[in-house]
Amino acid sequence: MSISIIGLGYVGRRFGHMMAASGWSVRGTTRQPDNFAAERAAGWNIIPFSDQQKMPDLARSLDDVSAILSTIAPISGQDLVLRLHAHDLTGFAGWAGYLSATSVYPNNPDGICYEDTKPAPATKRGKARLAAETEWQQLCNAELFRAAGIYGPGRSPFDALRDGTARIIEHAGHLFNRIHRDDICRIIMAAQAQPRVGRIINLADQEPASQGDVLRHAAALLGVSPPVPQPLDEAHLSPMAQSFYRAHRHIGSRVIKPELGIDLLYPDYKAGLAAILEAEKPID
Repeated sequence: MSISIIGLGYVGRRFGHMMAASGWSVRGTTRQPDNFAAERAAGWNIIPFSDQQKMPDLARSLDDVSAILSTIAPISGQDLVLRLHAHDLTGFAGWAGYLSATSVYPNNPDGICYEDTKPAPATKRGKARLAAETEWQQLCNAELFRAAGIYGPGRSPFDALRDGTARIIEHAGHLFNRIHRDDICRIIMAAQAQPRVGRIINLADQEPASQGDVLRHAAALLGVSPPVPQPLDEAHLSPMAQSFYRAHRHIGSRVIKPELGIDLLYPDYKAGLAAILEAEKPID
């Protein structure tokens, strides 16, 4: 059993390690191949990724892998993997998955966006995601994984609080879900083991909360004072950053537990942050 992970980034690398631990042969692409010495030593096939050139090794590898997962987000509105390798992916006979985002859903302040909610992205970023989803499904029947805000070790409010860059931005009514990296990987592994053509899975925890509530809780765990809140209109954020705070989405899933039988390790941000802080403790 072998899998090609297109994009060994924050999620892809962890997913590769979990698949390898389950007996899978792993290959994958990265812009930083020199940072994967340990994985090479463990037998991974590491393929350098370029934004401009096709990856001949990737094209050849598709003939003998059992599964493909792409974690690469669109850049400047385009999915680079599709732009460079659509022909190679067409008709792929194995399992394929595409890690997308909940930005494909409309603002829905009074309800919950489930997997059967009709996409209606309000931003260019969300529209690019939806276009990529459509093409991945057309080319190789990819299952779609729509992730909320991704966090985990090395990517949590603790990092910003420690280096002094943390900000609390307040905007009335803003709530968002998040999902721990390890729960993402567990759900994708379960879906790959129980495939269903055309399936969509929302990757989200069970307690949407404001950015301020999450950061204040993280500060309390560290025993430090949280930053003074700033109104969104006074925060001088980029248009892309502003779009995050202006969005109102509550994400739910009717697949994770009912169909895959998965209970989240971290069903809310409090459980996730506590686990991250515990993992960061130095070993005596």
